[in-house]
Amino acid sequence: MKKFFVRLTVVSLILLLAASAFAQGGKEGKPVVLKFSDQVNEENPHVKADFHFAELVNEKSGGSMEVQVFPNSQLGNARESLEGMQSGTIEITKVAAAALSSFCPEFSIFSLPYVFVSKDEVKKALEGKVGDIFAESLNKAGFEILAYYDSGFRSIFNGDRPINSLADIKGMKIRVMNDPIMIDSINALGALATPLAYSELYTALKQGVVDGAEQPPVSLYTQKFYEVSKYFSLTNHFYDLNVVVMSKRVYDGLSADQQKIIKEAAAETQTFEWNAWKQLEDGVLDDLRAEGMVINELDLAPFQKAVMNIINDNADMMGQEVIDAALNN
Repeated sequence: MKKFFVRLTVVSLILLLAASAFAQGGKEGKPVVLKFSDQVNEENPHVKADFHFAELVNEKSGGSMEVQVFPNSQLGNARESLEGMQSGTIEITKVAAAALSSFCPEFSIFSLPYVFVSKDEVKKALEGKVGDIFAESLNKAGFEILAYYDSGFRSIFNGDRPINSLADIKGMKIRVMNDPIMIDSINALGALATPLAYSELYTALKQGVVDGAEQPPVSLYTQKFYEVSKYFSLTNHFYDLNVVVMSKRVYDGLSADQQKIIKEAAAETQTFEWNAWKQLEDGVLDDLRAEGMVINELDLAPFQKAVMNIINDNADMMGQEVIDAALNN
């Protein structure tokens, strides 16, 4: 037990010294370097926004701060990136809300099906009490909120048939994030939810390991999943919020001026990303059709009814406060 506490003290000291070094870096003529991890590829508006953030930080700091962007899961998947932030190997990451829910249960609100039906509802929630709850929860978990990225609503695609009813999806192996609520939701629709790393999805679809998956249309297009799948049914069951967070230990170690630069750049980047996503989203269904995908709308009422109990079943885990704030914003 004594050896454990000694090791813990040494690790804590190293992390504190590393955080202090960030604040001192610019003073010694060397730029403060911040590694930014993302899981999607360079064609995704998220990564374009990441690089926009890096440019803004460099510009606003006069080159005394440098953000290095690593897309395509180069620094690990979502969970590995978040753990890397806690251990001090990564300073900033962008992850889906579902990945954050393991550290901050309140983010599971975005794993609940059909809680949000429009982006206006999402924006209102994030700018109000829901956003306040998120910021507080992130701070307690060791993260500093920087920005929210739009990703649109997730829908189901597969290589077998269009989904027009619950009978059409029954028994399909559908890839989902490794999130218990998302798994339960897809299972409640009659499919077989199959957790799988995002980086493995293309190959899994090509080899038939899974029958389909659920993604927003822009992500489906930029990741070229249309090459290994044919039918896209607009179930719009989850809103796919993505979140940019920074290690709170590192953020707290920055000077007040450096913190201001980070926050200003993040706010401008959030606006940039939402606009960029909308521009691509407006024509992406036509782009997918041009690539050979068959796209269909459907009556969502039976799907909404099939997952009605998911919210009540998970209220205790994420907290009734955030559910009430989201539903009544």
